[in-house]
Amino acid sequence: MKSNTSDPIANSSGNGNSHWLEQHRFGAALLVSLVVGGVIRFFYVLSFFGRPEPIISGDGLSYHLEALRLADGLGYTAAMWDVGAQAAQHPPLWVTVLAGFSVLGVDTINEQQLLGVFIGLLVIVVAAMIGRLVFGDLGGIAAGAIAAIYPGFWVLDAQILSEPIALVLLGISIITFYRFSNQPNVRHAIEVGLSVGLLVLARSEQIALLVLLAPIFLFKATYLSIGRRAMLGLIVIGVVALLLSPWVVHNSNRFEEPVLISSNMGVGLLTGNCSSTFEGELKGFYDMKCLKYADKPEGEADRSVMDRLQREAAINQIRDNLDKLPMAIAARYGRAFGMYRTNHTVTEVAKWHGTATWPVWAWVVSFWVVLALALIGAAAAIRSGIDILPLVVPILVMLAVVAAFFGEPRYHTLADLSFVVLAGFGLVTIATKFQNSR
Repeated sequence: MKSNTSDPIANSSGNGNSHWLEQHRFGAALLVSLVVGGVIRFFYVLSFFGRPEPIISGDGLSYHLEALRLADGLGYTAAMWDVGAQAAQHPPLWVTVLAGFSVLGVDTINEQQLLGVFIGLLVIVVAAMIGRLVFGDLGGIAAGAIAAIYPGFWVLDAQILSEPIALVLLGISIITFYRFSNQPNVRHAIEVGLSVGLLVLARSEQIALLVLLAPIFLFKATYLSIGRRAMLGLIVIGVVALLLSPWVVHNSNRFEEPVLISSNMGVGLLTGNCSSTFEGELKGFYDMKCLKYADKPEGEADRSVMDRLQREAAINQIRDNLDKLPMAIAARYGRAFGMYRTNHTVTEVAKWHGTATWPVWAWVVSFWVVLALALIGAAAAIRSGIDILPLVVPILVMLAVVAAFFGEPRYHTLADLSFVVLAGFGLVTIATKFQNSR
């Protein structure tokens, strides 16, 4: 990996104070970013306090209630709709973490929102660390600063969603992939397996990181024998499998259909793929009324059976609307990036999160700025020969998810970590060019 060494501040240092600043500026700047990010998040969460129903519906409320049931010894069971039924609507990590804190007394919605804030602060840390690792001190400082103020992070920190912890684990995974790329050995293979395994237990689609990145890095390590590379690959896969196996085995004993990580694909796929989402007002978005297209199961059926029926219905709907699919996918990207029927998307997302529309508008508009800076940073990195593949793959995963399901800003959140880090380098590039032009 080649790192950027262009540093307008370092190049201007010439005394003892400047040398001290050069040595300690990353830590000091990160501390400032944490303070600023903490203040923003804290005051945003406070706006929810005192409401009779801070989180109206959606995944945040589901995570909260299912965690309380788990803390009460009721297992991974549904807390909404078919209350008490065996459930694997989400991967287990975030529910388990919430349940652990619930046992310790952190069991109200507002308290768990604050927990999300503290985890969100770690996102600032990992963004800065990745930026520093790949682009040097200034890249890390800029990435941490952007992560601190970016609404796409702090809006979700208050929602009791899995995104904050998934972002932290994704950041750690990116760091371990860089280490593995630089030095493919047993220790780094284990680190990759641990970080990716935990990430998948938070967000199942991120298994694509393992599928895409590990083979590429092993293929590039031509100085290692084929046997050595195969061994390292098996270690990575083995560690991931070891982490996932307890959950997979547990699911095999309680569901009729196979459930590897979650049983939620059918709902997402069907609500984003039916006639009302291929055209009209909801084009590119989701429609819960689409669930009516799924066949009714015969007799008693658990959630795994419903998931299969919903997936089958979604496939049938896609086949019936193949001619409309390309434009629907374009609309999904437009929705996700705030460039198509933005007002409708913002209104619906704000309603779902139980918040005013201004934070969502801030999220959408700031994403455009981050994306523009990220494109500048990516172009500069490529010209400089800096390896940005571990940053690009999460973006490719996001694009695939949006294309398959539907578009809304939350769906690009995991990719936003890469965008923020690249945007940090974009800022450094602009600052360097400005200084050199003076």
